[in-house]
Amino acid sequence: MTDRPPSPLTPHATRPFPEHDREDSILATTTQLNATIENALGWRLDETTLESVLLELDRYGYLEWVTVTRRGKYVWDLSESPDRIAEAVATALVDLVQSWLGGDSDDESLSSCR
Repeated sequence: MTDRPPSPLTPHATRPFPEHDREDSILATTTQLNATIENALGWRLDETTLESVLLELDRYGYLEWVTVTRRGKYVWDLSESPDRIAEAVATALVDLVQSWLGGDSDDESLSSCR
């Protein structure tokens, strides 16, 4: 099984990003995301590792890859990512709090939160 998404059906010959996507979406290549992380946090990730993480996020629906540039760089649509990730975190927190309130936890420190 491959770790890469399939190639798009029709490559964009004139521009790597379709015009309508630029207006409605937040698009970035793996390299651009890595540069942004480096600027914000001061350290650079291994690009292959970052791409593996992005592929996993794509598999779980937190972001979407939209195309591949002529140079073979994946383009990611991050438009809905903050909302999708926030919803997943909120759901996990609600489940955790419900288990604490329901007494499902064996951890004494968590039980004292009731």
